[in-house]
Amino acid sequence: MGDNKSSKVNQNICGLCNEKQSKYCCPRCEIFYCSLDCYKSENHMQCSESFYRECVNSELMSHHAGDESRDKMVDILKRMQDEDNIDIDNLIEYDDEPADSDDEAEIDLQDRIKDLNLDDADAVWNALTEDERNEFEALLNQGDVGSIVPQWEPWWSYRRDKKLVEDVAVDDGETLKNCPELKAVPKFETLTTATPSPAIKNNITNVLASYVFIMRYFNGDIQPAEAVICLLNICDNLDSNANYDDPAIALESVAQKCLQSELIQTDEASLTVMKKDTFLIIRGPSEENEKYYCQAALSHLHQILSQAKSQEKQSKSNQDSVKTDFSRKFPEHERENLPKLDVSKVKKCMKKVEYYLSYIDSYNMDFE
Repeated sequence: MGDNKSSKVNQNICGLCNEKQSKYCCPRCEIFYCSLDCYKSENHMQCSESFYRECVNSELMSHHAGDESRDKMVDILKRMQDEDNIDIDNLIEYDDEPADSDDEAEIDLQDRIKDLNLDDADAVWNALTEDERNEFEALLNQGDVGSIVPQWEPWWSYRRDKKLVEDVAVDDGETLKNCPELKAVPKFETLTTATPSPAIKNNITNVLASYVFIMRYFNGDIQPAEAVICLLNICDNLDSNANYDDPAIALESVAQKCLQSELIQTDEASLTVMKKDTFLIIRGPSEENEKYYCQAALSHLHQILSQAKSQEKQSKSNQDSVKTDFSRKFPEHERENLPKLDVSKVKKCMKKVEYYLSYIDSYNMDFE
């Protein structure tokens, strides 16, 4: 029994440095390794250089490379050599023979999907080769899909701090074009004659914290209905009209709901980012324009709620749709695995967000 455990542990150790836990497997020699550095290390040089050589020659052949394009390729490889110590002299095999007209070069993935609706998972899945499908499934199984997706940069990251001496021409206009468009709302005085509750700023903080978390969680690529289901799962103010006496409690409520949620997987580091993002939203792009980010965030949230409402109505008319290849392969992709979205609640949330937008327009989010 002890030998079996030891064997499993050894399989998880990088076969090149014999120190760190392995994450990948070389498709050529099938050795397990932990990082790109180990893959390109001296212990693996014979296999990796052979791989580079085949890639380069294949690229040159597929493009019928002439002298000029070959020279460009050599320049690129020389830059690679400076970084990775690749032996350029033995890497390229020049072949002046024209490519066989019967050779079938595989169509590049970008060309295969350029006319497809990228929101149609089944269409994209059918455009992949068998090897690409296997690679995608392997990434899913290893939990490494995030490593190949570019990290989304939030629009609220910009901040212009006030200086003692500042150019008269300083303008945030170009940067603010990256923000969601502000929604026009009625003046707060026309909505109510009652004095706003002291809790309203804390309640807005709860909503903003939920919004920034969801935006990060979906890496900026929002699917409205799914995003709203997850947002209501962590935002007690919108979901159940909870009120908060303190902004810190409003923030912590979202953090705890995220940790307890069955729909969301997160960690403490992500929740720390959520709290920082909420602070950046409330602080705004500049001292002179503090409320702009709050207005932009709530305007975008209103748009997401509106789109989710429309999607839910449309989905009811498509309930008898046939299962696709992709949905059969990855059933968790289907909306049927998520709680049902209550359209009447979504409408109420939209009204509440409009109320918050009107309040911020007439007042502010200054907690001091």
